[in-house]
Amino acid sequence: MNYIYDVLLNFFPNNTLIEFYEWQEKDSIDHVKKIPIIRIPTKMMTSLLSLKIKVSNSFLQEIKDSTSIYNHRDLKYATLFTDLNRVVALEFDNTGISIRKSSLLLDEEEEVIDESKLLTQTNVDYEVITEESTPLFLTRDEIFKRDYLLKEFQLLNEKKDYAKFNFLYEELFTDNFSYAKRYQKIINLLSKEYSSKYDDLYEIVKISNTKNRLHFSSLFSLHV
Repeated sequence: MNYIYDVLLNFFPNNTLIEFYEWQEKDSIDHVKKIPIIRIPTKMMTSLLSLKIKVSNSFLQEIKDSTSIYNHRDLKYATLFTDLNRVVALEFDNTGISIRKSSLLLDEEEEVIDESKLLTQTNVDYEVITEESTPLFLTRDEIFKRDYLLKEFQLLNEKKDYAKFNFLYEELFTDNFSYAKRYQKIINLLSKEYSSKYDDLYEIVKISNTKNRLHFSSLFSLHV
């Protein structure tokens, strides 16, 4: 097993890959003492960057307890993958399914690539589980706004707040679809894409929710 030492990783759940230039101070960044490096074909790297995968149990056992972190619990199943063009860190659950991903700082990614040039390429046994709903080239801000709107429409559906749902929907679309078709349409679209046309809607929802929280707080203070 080959290792790299003393790197920073910023794991995100749901196999979301956030590039280093979008990391924020509030993120839970791990200072890794050591972690294995696996050199893989470019075809597999393409899958790792955008898909959820499952590795074989034999590979899982090979990397088990090989990653250690300063002042933190160790990661039981984690490793770095590189095709000498990109580097990505993956954490797996105990069934071999990828659950979190991290990019690396640019200088540390270059160091990993340099260290990996003499490594033998490994054909890791894996299968694709599902395609991720997050497009590869969305920014962190766009991912947040998309998820915020998805949760808002899902909440309105659960509360059966058809008036507010239709108001927000009609900020984007003009059609005579039934409520059920409208709901399916907006959920499908937001799950597959995000563009600047949703930015204004996000601002409307955010302002509305802020006003609701302030109103609730004022009512609560009257009863204290």
